[in-house]
Amino acid sequence: MTTPGGPSTVLHRPGTVGEAVASLTAEVEAGRDVRLLAGGTDLVPALRAGGRGPAAIVALRRVLELRVRGASADALTVGAGVTYADLAGWSLAPGLAAASRVVGSVQIRNCGTVGGALGSANPRGDLLTFLAAAEAEILLASARGARTTDVDGFLRDGPEPGELVTAVRVARPSGPQTYLKIGGRQAAFPALVSCALLVDRVRERVCCAVSGVATGPWRVAAAERLAGDEVDWSTGTAPLALARRFGELAAGGLRAAPPLPEDPRHPADYRVHAAGVLAARAFARCLAGVRRGDPA
Repeated sequence: MTTPGGPSTVLHRPGTVGEAVASLTAEVEAGRDVRLLAGGTDLVPALRAGGRGPAAIVALRRVLELRVRGASADALTVGAGVTYADLAGWSLAPGLAAASRVVGSVQIRNCGTVGGALGSANPRGDLLTFLAAAEAEILLASARGARTTDVDGFLRDGPEPGELVTAVRVARPSGPQTYLKIGGRQAAFPALVSCALLVDRVRERVCCAVSGVATGPWRVAAAERLAGDEVDWSTGTAPLALARRFGELAAGGLRAAPPLPEDPRHPADYRVHAAGVLAARAFARCLAGVRRGDPA
């Protein structure tokens, strides 16, 4: 079938994960350039810009298995075809919902998918930042069977040839969560710097990831250790002074991270400082009771 990729591009339209994997595997084994199409927020603009199209496209919109989200006693599972709009109001996952609400424009949130965010692997991606903080598992399927990997492993190695991301799995929240970003606007513009913070009152720890400074989402380990030691876990609260220390340690840890290419308009020192401010603000909102707009 002719597609926007060009008259010789083959379009596969599977109806199940098994069919999608079979089509993807056949194209890979034939040595052809094959792309996956879900929301199309990256692939379609690239094709319209006049770039050379792939030899084959596997369109995933009809694979309903990929568009399911669910909850068990201890985990939340989100299919790779679930859109940001689907997640924006999900009360079971407040941090995931907060990150999804500030992705792009309304049109992007209606089309963009979880699998697409993982496939594009944008080092400043809103969803990737949250998934790194949440220590998400990435579920993949191929002709060889199913496997799981963590976010760091997926971003470092990518999927193997012929593999399809089917879902992500995160722990069910056991405390407050938030997501903050700095950009041209909170939505419609990519994040310059962003921060995801999750409080785990069961394990008595804080998980925090920052994007926009390092080559990918970066966990601020020293700040997390401080929070684990100093938060009053009997009440799940902390003084505002601890939030400031948390931000300072976060910024300090980011200075040692492998940096993104220098941006003359937003120097590394500015982005590190901004990341520390966001980390302190996120900590204060989740643990010190400071709300948006409060003077503190």
